[in-house]
Amino acid sequence: MPKKFCVFVLWIVCAASGRAAETASPATAEPAAPRDLRQIAQRIEPDLVGKPERLRQYIYFFSRELGNDSRLCAFDVTANAGRGKQVTLQGFVEFPETRAALKVFLAILGFEVEDHLETLPAAGLGKQVFGLVKVSHSYSFDRPSGQRKQENDCLLGEPLLLLREQDGHFLAHSREGYLGYISSADVLRVDEAGFAKYLAGPRVLVTANQQVGNNLTIPAGVRLKWISTDGASVQAELPTGGTVKLPAASCRVCEAPEAKIDDIIATAQRLIGTPYFWGGRTSAGIDCSGLVQMGFASAGLHLPRDAYQQFYLGQLTATRWHTAGMRRGDTLYFLGADGKIRHTAIYLGDNHYLQAVVPRVRISSFNRKDSDYDADRHASFAFAKRLLD
Repeated sequence: MPKKFCVFVLWIVCAASGRAAETASPATAEPAAPRDLRQIAQRIEPDLVGKPERLRQYIYFFSRELGNDSRLCAFDVTANAGRGKQVTLQGFVEFPETRAALKVFLAILGFEVEDHLETLPAAGLGKQVFGLVKVSHSYSFDRPSGQRKQENDCLLGEPLLLLREQDGHFLAHSREGYLGYISSADVLRVDEAGFAKYLAGPRVLVTANQQVGNNLTIPAGVRLKWISTDGASVQAELPTGGTVKLPAASCRVCEAPEAKIDDIIATAQRLIGTPYFWGGRTSAGIDCSGLVQMGFASAGLHLPRDAYQQFYLGQLTATRWHTAGMRRGDTLYFLGADGKIRHTAIYLGDNHYLQAVVPRVRISSFNRKDSDYDADRHASFAFAKRLLD
Protein backbone atom coordinates (compact mmCIF):
# COMPACT_ATOMS: atom_id res chain seq x y z
CA MET A 1 0.00 0.00 0.00
CA PRO A 2 1.48 3.43 -0.92
CA LYS A 3 2.89 5.36 2.04
CA LYS A 4 0.88 8.52 1.33
CA PHE A 5 -2.35 6.52 1.26
CA CYS A 6 -1.52 4.87 4.59
CA VAL A 7 -0.97 8.28 6.18
CA PHE A 8 -4.26 9.54 4.78
CA VAL A 9 -6.19 6.50 6.08
CA LEU A 10 -4.65 6.94 9.53
CA TRP A 11 -5.69 10.61 9.61
CA ILE A 12 -9.29 9.80 8.69
CA VAL A 13 -9.55 7.01 11.27
CA CYS A 14 -8.27 9.35 13.98
CA ALA A 15 -10.68 12.10 13.02
CA ALA A 16 -13.59 9.67 13.03
CA SER A 17 -12.73 8.43 16.50
CA GLY A 18 -12.54 11.95 17.92
CA ARG A 19 -8.80 11.79 18.67
CA ALA A 20 -6.32 14.04 16.92
CA ALA A 21 -3.80 12.10 14.85
CA GLU A 22 -0.45 13.17 16.15
CA THR A 23 1.82 12.56 13.19
CA ALA A 24 -0.50 12.03 10.25
CA SER A 25 -0.65 15.58 8.89
CA PRO A 26 2.64 17.11 7.73
CA ALA A 27 3.93 19.65 10.24
CA THR A 28 4.23 22.55 7.85
CA ALA A 29 2.57 25.91 7.30
CA GLU A 30 1.06 24.74 3.98
CA PRO A 31 -2.70 24.18 3.65
CA ALA A 32 -4.05 20.80 4.71
CA ALA A 33 -4.28 18.30 1.87
CA PRO A 34 -7.44 19.05 -0.16
CA ARG A 35 -8.47 15.38 -0.12
CA ASP A 36 -8.39 15.40 3.71
CA LEU A 37 -10.52 18.53 3.87
CA ARG A 38 -12.78 17.16 1.16
CA GLN A 39 -13.75 14.25 3.40
CA ILE A 40 -14.61 16.68 6.18
CA ALA A 41 -16.53 19.03 3.88
CA GLN A 42 -18.66 16.10 2.67
CA ARG A 43 -19.93 15.63 6.20
CA ILE A 44 -21.75 18.97 6.02
CA GLU A 45 -22.45 19.03 2.26
CA PRO A 46 -22.30 15.49 0.79
CA ASP A 47 -22.44 16.83 -2.78
CA LEU A 48 -19.81 19.53 -1.97
CA VAL A 49 -22.10 22.24 -3.35
CA GLY A 50 -21.88 25.12 -0.91
CA LYS A 51 -24.89 27.34 -0.32
CA PRO A 52 -24.23 31.04 0.42
CA GLU A 53 -27.08 31.16 2.92
CA ARG A 54 -25.27 28.49 4.99
CA LEU A 55 -21.92 30.29 5.26
CA ARG A 56 -22.37 30.87 8.96
CA GLN A 57 -22.91 27.14 9.52
CA TYR A 58 -19.83 26.31 7.44
CA ILE A 59 -17.62 28.57 9.54
CA TYR A 60 -19.00 27.08 12.74
CA PHE A 61 -18.53 23.55 11.39
CA PHE A 62 -14.93 24.27 10.37
CA SER A 63 -14.18 25.76 13.79
CA ARG A 64 -15.70 22.75 15.55
CA GLU A 65 -14.03 20.11 13.38
CA LEU A 66 -10.63 21.65 12.66
CA GLY A 67 -10.28 24.56 15.04
CA ASN A 68 -8.78 24.38 18.51
CA ASP A 69 -10.77 25.51 21.53
CA SER A 70 -11.49 29.20 20.84
CA ARG A 71 -10.93 29.92 24.55
CA LEU A 72 -7.28 28.97 23.98
CA CYS A 73 -6.62 29.75 20.29
CA ALA A 74 -7.97 32.95 18.75
CA PHE A 75 -10.58 32.38 16.04
CA ASP A 76 -13.23 34.99 15.21
CA VAL A 77 -14.25 34.75 11.56
CA THR A 78 -17.23 36.09 9.63
CA ALA A 79 -17.99 35.03 6.05
CA ASN A 80 -20.00 37.50 3.97
CA ALA A 81 -21.64 36.36 0.74
CA GLY A 82 -21.14 38.37 -2.43
CA ARG A 83 -22.29 37.75 -5.98
CA GLY A 84 -22.73 34.13 -6.93
CA LYS A 85 -20.24 32.02 -5.00
CA GLN A 86 -18.02 34.91 -3.93
CA VAL A 87 -17.34 35.15 -0.19
CA THR A 88 -15.33 37.64 1.86
CA LEU A 89 -13.66 36.53 5.09
CA GLN A 90 -13.28 39.07 7.87
CA GLY A 91 -12.01 38.80 11.41
CA PHE A 92 -8.89 37.11 12.79
CA VAL A 93 -7.16 33.83 13.49
CA GLU A 94 -4.05 33.08 15.52
CA PHE A 95 -2.15 30.90 13.09
CA PRO A 96 -1.65 30.94 9.30
CA GLU A 97 -2.32 27.19 9.14
CA THR A 98 -5.91 27.82 10.26
CA ARG A 99 -6.31 30.64 7.76
CA ALA A 100 -5.00 28.55 4.86
CA ALA A 101 -7.09 25.48 5.73
CA LEU A 102 -10.28 27.54 6.00
CA LYS A 103 -9.74 28.96 2.51
CA VAL A 104 -9.17 25.48 1.08
CA PHE A 105 -12.25 24.17 2.90
CA LEU A 106 -14.48 26.88 1.41
CA ALA A 107 -12.94 26.44 -2.04
CA ILE A 108 -13.84 22.75 -1.91
CA LEU A 109 -17.44 23.84 -1.35
CA GLY A 110 -17.19 25.89 -4.53
CA PHE A 111 -16.69 29.38 -3.09
CA GLU A 112 -14.36 32.04 -4.45
CA VAL A 113 -12.69 33.39 -1.34
CA GLU A 114 -11.52 36.95 -0.77
CA ASP A 115 -9.37 36.88 2.35
CA HIS A 116 -9.35 39.89 4.69
CA LEU A 117 -8.45 37.93 7.81
CA GLU A 118 -5.84 39.14 10.25
CA THR A 119 -3.26 36.70 11.62
CA LEU A 120 -2.38 37.55 15.21
CA PRO A 121 -0.60 39.13 16.98
CA ALA A 122 -1.71 42.27 15.19
CA ALA A 123 1.07 44.17 13.47
CA GLY A 124 -0.16 47.40 15.04
CA LEU A 125 0.98 46.27 18.49
CA GLY A 126 4.61 46.62 17.44
CA LYS A 127 7.21 45.06 19.74
CA GLN A 128 5.20 45.53 22.91
CA VAL A 129 3.16 42.35 22.56
CA PHE A 130 3.72 41.49 26.22
CA GLY A 131 1.91 42.70 29.30
CA LEU A 132 1.79 42.43 33.08
CA VAL A 133 -1.34 43.00 35.14
CA LYS A 134 -0.63 46.10 37.22
CA VAL A 135 -3.78 46.23 39.40
CA SER A 136 -5.00 43.87 42.14
CA HIS A 137 -7.01 41.92 39.60
CA SER A 138 -8.78 42.55 36.31
CA TYR A 139 -11.57 40.59 34.66
CA SER A 140 -11.29 39.49 31.07
CA PHE A 141 -14.34 39.12 28.82
CA ASP A 142 -15.35 37.32 25.64
CA ARG A 143 -15.63 40.64 23.79
CA PRO A 144 -14.30 44.15 24.41
CA SER A 145 -17.64 45.96 24.70
CA GLY A 146 -21.40 45.59 24.55
CA GLN A 147 -23.19 42.60 26.00
CA ARG A 148 -20.43 40.28 27.15
CA LYS A 149 -19.61 37.53 29.59
CA GLN A 150 -16.76 37.24 32.04
CA GLU A 151 -14.08 34.75 31.01
CA ASN A 152 -11.30 34.94 33.59
CA ASP A 153 -9.87 36.91 36.50
CA CYS A 154 -6.28 38.03 35.91
CA LEU A 155 -4.26 38.76 39.03
CA LEU A 156 -1.56 41.31 39.86
CA GLY A 157 1.75 40.46 38.18
CA GLU A 158 0.18 37.92 35.84
CA PRO A 159 1.97 37.68 32.48
CA LEU A 160 -0.09 38.37 29.37
CA LEU A 161 0.65 37.69 25.72
CA LEU A 162 -1.15 40.39 23.76
CA LEU A 163 -2.79 39.65 20.42
CA ARG A 164 -4.77 42.74 19.45
CA GLU A 165 -6.34 45.92 20.87
CA GLN A 166 -9.93 47.00 20.43
CA ASP A 167 -12.19 49.48 22.23
CA GLY A 168 -9.75 50.06 25.08
CA HIS A 169 -9.13 46.36 25.67
CA PHE A 170 -6.41 43.87 24.78
CA LEU A 171 -7.23 40.41 23.54
CA ALA A 172 -4.64 38.43 25.47
CA HIS A 173 -3.57 35.01 26.61
CA SER A 174 -3.54 34.95 30.40
CA ARG A 175 -1.30 32.79 32.57
CA GLU A 176 -3.21 29.58 31.82
CA GLY A 177 -3.36 30.41 28.12
CA TYR A 178 -7.02 31.43 28.38
CA LEU A 179 -8.14 34.14 25.96
CA GLY A 180 -10.10 37.22 26.89
CA TYR A 181 -10.38 40.98 26.50
CA ILE A 182 -8.80 42.80 29.44
CA SER A 183 -8.91 46.56 30.04
CA SER A 184 -5.86 48.27 28.54
CA ALA A 185 -5.74 50.55 31.59
CA ASP A 186 -5.01 47.54 33.82
CA VAL A 187 -2.06 46.33 31.74
CA LEU A 188 1.58 47.42 31.81
CA ARG A 189 2.87 46.90 28.27
CA VAL A 190 6.50 45.85 27.95
CA ASP A 191 8.85 44.57 25.28
CA GLU A 192 10.37 41.09 25.30
CA ALA A 193 13.35 42.15 27.39
CA GLY A 194 11.19 43.77 30.07
CA PHE A 195 8.86 40.76 30.11
CA ALA A 196 11.73 38.31 30.54
CA LYS A 197 13.36 40.40 33.25
CA TYR A 198 10.28 40.49 35.45
CA LEU A 199 9.56 36.77 35.04
CA ALA A 200 13.14 35.60 35.59
CA GLY A 201 14.10 33.95 38.86
CA PRO A 202 12.05 32.72 41.81
CA ARG A 203 8.47 33.86 42.36
CA VAL A 204 6.69 34.80 45.56
CA LEU A 205 3.32 33.07 45.83
CA VAL A 206 1.00 35.02 48.14
CA THR A 207 -1.10 32.55 50.15
CA ALA A 208 -3.33 35.01 52.04
CA ASN A 209 -4.78 38.39 51.08
CA GLN A 210 -2.46 41.30 51.90
CA GLN A 211 -3.26 44.99 52.24
CA VAL A 212 -0.36 47.24 51.27
CA GLY A 213 -0.97 50.82 52.29
CA ASN A 214 -4.38 52.26 51.51
CA ASN A 215 -4.50 51.64 47.79
CA LEU A 216 -3.25 48.14 47.02
CA THR A 217 -4.76 44.80 47.88
CA ILE A 218 -2.71 41.76 46.92
CA PRO A 219 -5.06 38.79 46.60
CA ALA A 220 -4.10 35.26 47.56
CA GLY A 221 -2.78 33.46 44.49
CA VAL A 222 -0.72 36.38 43.20
CA ARG A 223 2.83 35.58 42.07
CA LEU A 224 5.37 38.40 42.22
CA LYS A 225 9.08 38.61 41.49
CA TRP A 226 11.11 37.59 44.54
CA ILE A 227 13.87 39.96 45.69
CA SER A 228 14.94 38.75 49.12
CA THR A 229 13.88 37.06 52.35
CA ASP A 230 14.80 38.69 55.63
CA GLY A 231 13.65 36.79 58.69
CA ALA A 232 9.90 37.11 59.00
CA SER A 233 9.41 39.16 55.81
CA VAL A 234 9.75 38.66 52.09
CA GLN A 235 10.51 41.49 49.70
CA ALA A 236 8.88 41.29 46.28
CA GLU A 237 8.85 43.48 43.19
CA LEU A 238 5.64 44.77 41.66
CA PRO A 239 5.24 44.83 37.87
CA THR A 240 5.49 48.62 37.88
CA GLY A 241 8.90 48.50 39.59
CA GLY A 242 7.96 49.28 43.19
CA THR A 243 8.63 46.85 46.03
CA VAL A 244 6.51 45.46 48.86
CA LYS A 245 7.34 43.67 52.10
CA LEU A 246 5.10 40.74 52.89
CA PRO A 247 4.95 38.50 55.96
CA ALA A 248 6.85 35.28 55.28
CA ALA A 249 4.06 33.31 56.94
CA SER A 250 1.70 34.41 54.16
CA CYS A 251 4.05 33.72 51.25
CA ARG A 252 5.89 30.88 49.60
CA VAL A 253 9.02 31.35 47.49
CA CYS A 254 8.74 29.11 44.42
CA GLU A 255 11.71 27.83 42.46
CA ALA A 256 11.94 25.32 39.65
CA PRO A 257 11.46 21.78 41.05
CA GLU A 258 14.64 20.48 39.43
CA ALA A 259 14.48 17.00 41.00
CA LYS A 260 11.04 16.27 39.55
CA ILE A 261 12.01 17.70 36.17
CA ASP A 262 15.11 15.46 36.19
CA ASP A 263 12.93 12.42 36.88
CA ILE A 264 10.50 13.29 34.09
CA ILE A 265 13.23 13.80 31.52
CA ALA A 266 15.22 10.75 32.61
CA THR A 267 12.15 8.52 32.32
CA ALA A 268 11.26 9.88 28.89
CA GLN A 269 14.85 9.67 27.61
CA ARG A 270 14.98 5.95 28.44
CA LEU A 271 12.47 5.55 25.61
CA ILE A 272 14.78 7.05 22.96
CA GLY A 273 14.82 4.66 20.04
CA THR A 274 11.40 3.18 20.87
CA PRO A 275 9.35 2.56 17.71
CA TYR A 276 6.51 4.99 17.10
CA PHE A 277 3.14 3.31 17.53
CA TRP A 278 -0.04 5.35 17.59
CA GLY A 279 -1.80 4.76 20.90
CA GLY A 280 1.24 3.05 22.45
CA ARG A 281 2.56 3.72 25.95
CA THR A 282 5.38 1.21 26.43
CA SER A 283 8.90 0.46 25.22
CA ALA A 284 7.32 -1.84 22.62
CA GLY A 285 5.83 1.23 20.90
CA ILE A 286 4.74 4.70 21.94
CA ASP A 287 3.16 7.83 20.49
CA CYS A 288 3.87 11.47 21.23
CA SER A 289 1.28 12.08 23.94
CA GLY A 290 2.06 8.67 25.45
CA LEU A 291 5.71 9.68 25.77
CA VAL A 292 4.78 12.90 27.58
CA GLN A 293 2.23 11.08 29.73
CA MET A 294 4.69 8.39 30.82
CA GLY A 295 7.44 10.92 31.54
CA PHE A 296 5.26 13.02 33.84
CA ALA A 297 3.81 9.94 35.55
CA SER A 298 7.27 9.35 37.02
CA ALA A 299 6.84 12.60 38.97
CA GLY A 300 3.32 11.72 40.11
CA LEU A 301 1.53 13.83 37.49
CA HIS A 302 -1.11 11.83 35.66
CA LEU A 303 -1.92 13.64 32.41
CA PRO A 304 -4.83 13.13 30.02
CA ARG A 305 -4.16 10.80 27.11
CA ASP A 306 -4.07 13.05 24.03
CA ALA A 307 -2.05 16.10 23.02
CA TYR A 308 -5.06 18.38 22.63
CA GLN A 309 -6.26 17.36 26.12
CA GLN A 310 -2.84 17.85 27.73
CA PHE A 311 -2.71 21.34 26.26
CA TYR A 312 -5.38 22.50 28.73
CA LEU A 313 -2.99 21.99 31.64
CA GLY A 314 -0.33 24.27 33.07
CA GLN A 315 0.97 27.78 32.56
CA LEU A 316 1.53 29.21 29.09
CA THR A 317 5.25 29.96 28.74
CA ALA A 318 5.81 30.38 25.00
CA THR A 319 4.10 30.88 21.68
CA ARG A 320 5.36 30.68 18.12
CA TRP A 321 6.38 34.33 18.27
CA HIS A 322 7.89 34.22 21.78
CA THR A 323 9.98 31.19 22.74
CA ALA A 324 12.40 32.79 25.19
CA GLY A 325 10.24 31.84 28.18
CA MET A 326 10.61 28.08 27.71
CA ARG A 327 12.27 26.14 30.49
CA ARG A 328 13.54 22.57 30.72
CA GLY A 329 10.60 20.24 31.40
CA ASP A 330 7.96 22.34 29.62
CA THR A 331 5.54 20.53 27.32
CA LEU A 332 5.52 21.64 23.69
CA TYR A 333 2.56 21.66 21.28
CA PHE A 334 2.60 21.65 17.50
CA LEU A 335 -0.04 22.21 14.83
CA GLY A 336 -0.90 20.02 11.89
CA ALA A 337 -1.23 21.60 8.47
CA ASP A 338 -4.94 22.14 9.21
CA GLY A 339 -4.17 24.31 12.25
CA LYS A 340 -5.22 21.79 14.91
CA ILE A 341 -2.94 20.71 17.77
CA ARG A 342 -1.69 17.28 16.69
CA HIS A 343 1.68 16.74 18.37
CA THR A 344 3.41 17.21 21.71
CA ALA A 345 6.95 16.87 23.07
CA ILE A 346 9.10 17.58 26.14
CA TYR A 347 11.55 20.48 26.13
CA LEU A 348 15.06 19.50 27.26
CA GLY A 349 16.62 22.96 27.27
CA ASP A 350 19.22 24.51 24.96
CA ASN A 351 16.80 24.37 21.99
CA HIS A 352 16.41 20.58 22.18
CA TYR A 353 13.29 18.54 22.77
CA LEU A 354 12.28 14.89 22.97
CA GLN A 355 9.53 13.65 20.68
CA ALA A 356 7.93 10.40 19.56
CA VAL A 357 7.66 10.45 15.77
CA VAL A 358 7.83 7.98 12.91
CA PRO A 359 9.92 5.86 12.90
CA ARG A 360 11.04 6.15 16.57
CA VAL A 361 11.53 8.39 19.63
CA ARG A 362 14.36 10.87 19.16
CA ILE A 363 15.83 14.17 20.28
CA SER A 364 15.29 17.09 17.89
CA SER A 365 16.35 20.71 17.84
CA PHE A 366 14.93 24.15 17.12
CA ASN A 367 18.41 25.36 16.19
CA ARG A 368 18.91 25.43 12.42
CA LYS A 369 22.65 24.82 12.87
CA ASP A 370 22.17 21.51 14.72
CA SER A 371 22.35 18.20 12.88
CA ASP A 372 19.11 17.12 14.58
CA TYR A 373 17.20 20.24 13.49
CA ASP A 374 13.60 19.42 12.49
CA ALA A 375 12.49 22.17 10.11
CA ASP A 376 8.90 20.96 9.69
CA ARG A 377 8.35 20.64 13.42
CA HIS A 378 9.93 24.04 14.07
CA ALA A 379 7.57 25.65 11.55
CA SER A 380 4.55 24.07 13.24
CA PHE A 381 5.43 24.95 16.86
CA ALA A 382 2.51 26.72 18.56
CA PHE A 383 2.78 26.81 22.36
CA ALA A 384 4.72 25.67 25.41
CA LYS A 385 3.09 24.96 28.79
CA ARG A 386 4.63 24.53 32.26
CA LEU A 387 3.14 21.91 34.55
CA LEU A 388 5.66 22.23 37.37
CA ASP A 389 6.30 25.59 39.01
